[in-house]
Amino acid sequence: MDASWVAAIASVASAFVVGVAAIAALLQIRHIRNANEITIYLHLVDRLESANANIVFSSFEDFASKLQTGQSLRYRMTQPQPVPEFQEIETLLRFFDNLTMLVLTSTITERLILRKYGNEIERLWDTLAEAVYLRRYGIPHFASAYEHLAMRAKDAIVSGEIDRFYGRLKQDRGMAGITAPERPR
Repeated sequence: MDASWVAAIASVASAFVVGVAAIAALLQIRHIRNANEITIYLHLVDRLESANANIVFSSFEDFASKLQTGQSLRYRMTQPQPVPEFQEIETLLRFFDNLTMLVLTSTITERLILRKYGNEIERLWDTLAEAVYLRRYGIPHFASAYEHLAMRAKDAIVSGEIDRFYGRLKQDRGMAGITAPERPR
């Protein structure tokens, strides 16, 4: 065997090692990205399961009905100044707006958000869309990104994607035999 064959074999081996190292680096980057996504998701869950979020989720329908009848409230919503009755709801909408930016930039996977909170996102939008549009007169682009997420949630619901996901969970072999406790009658 002459030196050219040895050099060729060494080159192929080097290319193989470089290829394996590149694949390992990509897997490591994916692993780090998944860890970051989990951290973001856990912060999201903490925020959306908090007492403040529960208060807002239970009160936004009352606000929407007040908005329908209150001309003064409708006028104040079009102004840039804060509206005290809307302040907690506005904070939640801004949070969803920021969350949508994370989804749009692929920092967090959209399916994580939609499968867990899709129904609430869509219900919140359906109830408060008019308030958001009024608020945009005073604050341009208010909740514009959130509107995008709400439309994606609506698509996921209408397409049955969320129902199929929970249907697969119910058929999971690991869940077989585990039933919910019966409700008292």
